Amino acid sequence: MATQRKHLVKDFNPHITCYICKGYLIKPTTVTECLHTFCKTCIVQHFEDSNDCPRCGNQVHETNPLEMLR
Repeated sequence: MATQRKHLVKDFNPHITCYICKGYLIKPTTVTECLHTFCKTCIVQHFEDSNDCPRCGNQVHETNPLEMLR
């Protein structure tokens, strides 16, 4: 019989927290170019000043980065 491993909430935190605000994801929104996910309001505010992904630095879209969100 296989041994079951317990999963703690803290094990999932890196996958459900926003890199920008460090809180839990609210309306998770993914940048299609690099597949990084952020809170919708966080990434929209970030794209007002920059066209780069805040996590990896890749340029998202030269003129309209909001088109690359899902």
